[in-house]
Amino acid sequence: MVKTQKNWSRTLAVGAALSTVLATSAFAVTSPDFPMAGFATQNGGTTGGKGYSEVTVDNVSDLKSYAKTGNKIIYVKPGTYMGPVEVGSNVTIYGYQGAIIAQPSSGSAMKLSGSKNVIIRNLKFKGVGAHDDDDEDCLQVNHESKNVWIDHVDVYDGHDGNLDITNASDFVTISWTKFSYTSASTGHQFSNLIGNSKTKTSDRGHLNVTIHHTWWADGVVERMPRVRFGKVHVANNLFDSKNASYCVRAAIEADIRIERNVFIGVQKALDLYTSDGAITAAQMIENYEENVKKPQSGTGTAFKPSYSMSLTDVSTQAKAYALRDSIKLYAGATLPDPGASGTVTPASSSSAKSSSSIASSSSQAKSSSSVVPASSSSAKSSSSQTPVAGEASLTKHGSGSANQEVAQGASIVEFYYTIDGATGATVTGLPQGVTGTLKGLDYYISGTVASTAAAGAYKFTVTTTGATTNVSKSGTITVTGDGNIEPKSSSSETAAVSSSSEKLSSSSEVAEPSSSSETAQGIQAVALTRVNLSVSGNELSIMGAMAKPITVFDMQGRLIYRNFSTSNQHAVTLPGAGGYLVRVGSESHTVRIR
Repeated sequence: MVKTQKNWSRTLAVGAALSTVLATSAFAVTSPDFPMAGFATQNGGTTGGKGYSEVTVDNVSDLKSYAKTGNKIIYVKPGTYMGPVEVGSNVTIYGYQGAIIAQPSSGSAMKLSGSKNVIIRNLKFKGVGAHDDDDEDCLQVNHESKNVWIDHVDVYDGHDGNLDITNASDFVTISWTKFSYTSASTGHQFSNLIGNSKTKTSDRGHLNVTIHHTWWADGVVERMPRVRFGKVHVANNLFDSKNASYCVRAAIEADIRIERNVFIGVQKALDLYTSDGAITAAQMIENYEENVKKPQSGTGTAFKPSYSMSLTDVSTQAKAYALRDSIKLYAGATLPDPGASGTVTPASSSSAKSSSSIASSSSQAKSSSSVVPASSSSAKSSSSQTPVAGEASLTKHGSGSANQEVAQGASIVEFYYTIDGATGATVTGLPQGVTGTLKGLDYYISGTVASTAAAGAYKFTVTTTGATTNVSKSGTITVTGDGNIEPKSSSSETAAVSSSSEKLSSSSEVAEPSSSSETAQGIQAVALTRVNLSVSGNELSIMGAMAKPITVFDMQGRLIYRNFSTSNQHAVTLPGAGGYLVRVGSESHTVRIR
């Protein structure tokens, strides 16, 4: 049965095992190590290469060799690796930030064919562009592959599709993944098939798939996913592609549980395709729909999962926007590097063998200290081949223009650049209050122009880093001189606390950010300067807060407190143990309490 738990973020591994009362630092955007959930926990569980030896690869020859042989934990260094990469059994493939698997002009970037017990995490898969001709998917799970966990990956521009699961493959979970298409795609922007033919009756009893906390972003037109024969749990996902004609499609003998998802600005959340045969069920359960042009109520009663899985409530706009912003923040290749100071266990996750998707606080505390090192315990690839590299590229996305006009004190319209062939990017020339933020390999430009910023044209330049040949893209933000001093909240937001008491409400109905750009601003990595934070119990004290806006986010990126300080010392009561992101003016800090 599916169980609801309101404050999932409070059970995260982040901060659960910390014995210190307070620690603050600049925060870079990396996702917590959310535990495995869904069908990949069934049929004995999915552990990948756990228990086998580890290797770190920096060239495509070694990657292909180790992946195909199997029985290995493989860490992939930054760089672009040309596929196809064939994956064997009992394998974990975990990427460093900047690791990209590229699809060749013909064939897949990565292919699982009859593979068993596979974990793929923290990788970016770059397709050659979707075109209306016959070729392979960017990432394939095929030919009776079983027990597969695909987590925190970014797949875009797949030639035929982005990621398909076909031919009696089974017990698959896709989580915290981003699917999209760019201008490199000219048609057939159909992201995900589960079951590839109405005549493939051998798929009956297979294709058990869970997709959760996944983002179908701009460019995706259809198949999010399209299902034949399978039992598919589509839960707590985000659908906001402005190009979407339909999102989920139910076809012959599909049994789909579509639960607590967020659909914003799409034509159809669900399409019932009965031309090929009767649909078993496509049940819509407690979803949030906003500006959906053609509502569809669904049909039948879907299966009840054999696993337990905690889902976020999206019954109000505030709650739905909280989930939306969390997914936009963490979906894609946003996990820390192996051996980094994080809480990730690349081999198998803290709950790989558990039938429950949410570990207890104690078990998660244990996993939070279990960082798998990538140096002393990992065998370095001995190949002397040069890492795959070349000229970098920057591709602009998002609704904001690279050339826009904005008033003092107002927010720019956010946009971002996708980085290929490089490990990161920097930006120069932005007006005060507007910053660049690296999230995986997407570089976001967002922020609120300071009221004190001089009026005029600011030409900025984004430049890639870490490539053999770096590239730059420029634009201009023109600031006009009619802004406001104090920030104003969106009318759609509900105040979480009284301004007189400055106390945090314990209700789950808390204030939410009006856009993902605000969340991104709240977690930017910036140097600590004049603001000092201290804590006593659950009481957070902020010194140096005079005339500064203060926002507090939980570790899923949800806004839980907002106020404007009128004194130098400001107090906030935090709701309980865990990690928090605190933004004071333009500075950001992390706070962790026991």
